[in-house]
Amino acid sequence: MIRKLVSVIIPNFNGLPFLNETIRSVQKQSYEKLEVIIVDDNSTDDSLDFLNSIDDNRFSVYKNLGKGACAARNYGLELASGEYIQFLDADDLLSTDKIEKQVDLLKKYPNRVAVCSTMHFYDNPENGKIVDRDFMFSTNQPEDFLLKLYGGNGEHHNMVQTNAWLTPKSILNKVGKWDESLSKDQDGEYFCRVVLASEGVCYSAEALNYYRKHVGGSNIANQKQRKNIESQLKALNAKANHLKKFADSQVYKNAFALQYKLLAINAYPKFKDVYKIANQQSKTHGGSKHLPALGGRIIESIKQVFGWRLAKQVSYWIHKVI
Repeated sequence: MIRKLVSVIIPNFNGLPFLNETIRSVQKQSYEKLEVIIVDDNSTDDSLDFLNSIDDNRFSVYKNLGKGACAARNYGLELASGEYIQFLDADDLLSTDKIEKQVDLLKKYPNRVAVCSTMHFYDNPENGKIVDRDFMFSTNQPEDFLLKLYGGNGEHHNMVQTNAWLTPKSILNKVGKWDESLSKDQDGEYFCRVVLASEGVCYSAEALNYYRKHVGGSNIANQKQRKNIESQLKALNAKANHLKKFADSQVYKNAFALQYKLLAINAYPKFKDVYKIANQQSKTHGGSKHLPALGGRIIESIKQVFGWRLAKQVSYWIHKVI
């Protein structure tokens, strides 16, 4: 049986500390018919030297002059000749059978997209934790999957990290490019379009994506940047628009009331203009009573006694001083 080619697209910017482990996870794939397209986004470390030393004829390295991860992925898509596309961030990993298990699913359901669970880890993948909820395997309908992902029950929401997907390129060709104006939640906006362009979502219980988190991670730092919080608002507006034909349904209202509420909380207190917009959108969709964890024991105590706004103000000033 002739195996179909899978294109693995890896954008890289200064990923040298993790690249060896990431590349090895690709080389160990049980599905061997791969082309690996690495797009270096003008790294200033020794990434290029390492990448150019890879002794594997399935790997090709290209340069993208500091245009960002979305542009790097778009460039990779232009170069890709595989029937299936696997995106992979330069610091993350795949289980050895990840691609093979998902290809097997897509052979049975050629007009669907494949997804798997994600293990969140810091240094050691074996000590990671899977935090997926049952929406991952409770439905294969595109709209139902997305609305459950976004918190259609009004309380719980989740994320599907970029690497968890394996997608027929024919579906990606329908939806257009990654939005290069986005710096945050670009993957959420992109895969919203991808899922809606498919006939359904296939869940692979055996495959696993490993998503590396960093100690003292980037979340707090990212919240301090206006471009990132505005990107989240733009991406959320786009997702709401992509699903607008379901706007009268309660599950849609629940999902986007929650999503806008979470964004409003993230924006407060530094970006009060974004907070006001997102908070009003949450109310427009019916409002949400859900409150996420905001910090450690002291911050959570302040939240419980005095409300989330004061808790966020205290947290903001603590991190500003630090």
